[in-house]
Amino acid sequence: MAFCAHCEIRFLTHPRCAGRVDLRCPFGCRTHHRKQRSNQRSAAYYRTPSGKWLKKQLNAGRGQVAVNEGATAAGEKPVLAVERRTDQPSAKPSLQAEVQLEGLVLSESTLSTSCMLPYVGMIVNLLEGVQLRRNELMELLLESLRQHSIAYRTRTDYVLRFLHQHPP
Repeated sequence: MAFCAHCEIRFLTHPRCAGRVDLRCPFGCRTHHRKQRSNQRSAAYYRTPSGKWLKKQLNAGRGQVAVNEGATAAGEKPVLAVERRTDQPSAKPSLQAEVQLEGLVLSESTLSTSCMLPYVGMIVNLLEGVQLRRNELMELLLESLRQHSIAYRTRTDYVLRFLHQHPP
């Protein structure tokens, strides 16, 4: 038995820890203390010259969406390009839809011939305890990988769309 150094709750511990007074309970004090020490170590590192340089590099890389490759090949300064979506999402995803993930296109034909599909089916079976057929698994994958665009409509449009779908 030991007492928590922070909240003084008595808790069970290993006999090798008998007599220690710096232990923290597993009910939240231990993780809180670990996070506090981690933040202190991180802050101390980022105050050093090498830490300041690294943090500056990390912050400079934030927010860059796409770099114009032609400009970097010619030795010019890279230009950032941001594209805005204007197409409307469909109401229900179809199996013929293509999901684009940073240059990777996932369509029904590439998904059905994928060597990872049986593995994903086995993982679903192990985790959920459900045996899915190949077409059911493909439908679930295509549906779960479909992303909605974030806020390309105004708030009023969202409210009006909801009201048309669910009238009072």
